[in-house]
Amino acid sequence: MAAPLTGDDIARGTRLMVFAALLLASGATSARFATEGMNVFVVVFWTNMTMFIMMSGYMLIARPEGGVHTDKLPLHFLRSVFTYGALVAYFYALAQIPFATAVILQSTGPVFVPILAILVFRRLSDRYVWLGVAISFVGVVLLVRPDRIGISLGEFSALLAALGGAAAALVIWSFSSTEPVARQMFYFSFFACLLSALPLPWTWHSPTLAHLTPIIAVAGFTIVGQFYYAKAFSAAPGDKVITWSYMAIVFAADFGFVFWGEPIVVLSALGAGLVVGGAHLATRAC
Repeated sequence: MAAPLTGDDIARGTRLMVFAALLLASGATSARFATEGMNVFVVVFWTNMTMFIMMSGYMLIARPEGGVHTDKLPLHFLRSVFTYGALVAYFYALAQIPFATAVILQSTGPVFVPILAILVFRRLSDRYVWLGVAISFVGVVLLVRPDRIGISLGEFSALLAALGGAAAALVIWSFSSTEPVARQMFYFSFFACLLSALPLPWTWHSPTLAHLTPIIAVAGFTIVGQFYYAKAFSAAPGDKVITWSYMAIVFAADFGFVFWGEPIVVLSALGAGLVVGGAHLATRAC
């Protein structure tokens, strides 16, 4: 499969990706509150149901050009499968390991994107992408801190979420020149809602009022964050801007400090600097 055509406005793509990272980190913060005392599968279902209600309302009221008609339904479904799997693994990790660690490990997805791009698109990313990804990954390691990395199920789940997110990113990239973002988000929320309903016979319980607020926040932050994430892929090649999604790690470290008192040490500050520097290098033109 050939790499999709996109815009070449890397500066705009960068701004969109950083904003998406902030929104998605905010969604992760809300998810941490939602999963406290509530089954992960139920949280995922109510999050996806809320997103589908939001997108259905938007499509009915705004009536964006092109509507919901598409000839790429299988790809929309595949994107939802990858994202749903990543979301379940991510929410499980959030409930099992420190907040910042879960977000950091899940955010290693950009490492997989240029590798998957070779396998799927037969596209070899330029040297700045590979070097930028490598530098940012070193920053990720410093942010996590080696003494905090283990092989627990929570950490493994976070890495699975990263791989699923990278696979979904390639599908989003393939949509960038043909599918409007609103249509992408509608089908994503629709199929994700159906998929997340499958385990409910074994996991169902009604959310409390205390859980509803963070669930609505997760849905809102996720759907708007995914919107700008997809817009970033339309503005510039995906492998050039995806590294800026690492900024979610920086935002998560700040949120972890504010809400749960998770410390920010010197190594974390250095790691954040490497994340930003590597992302900036990856967007450099050849």
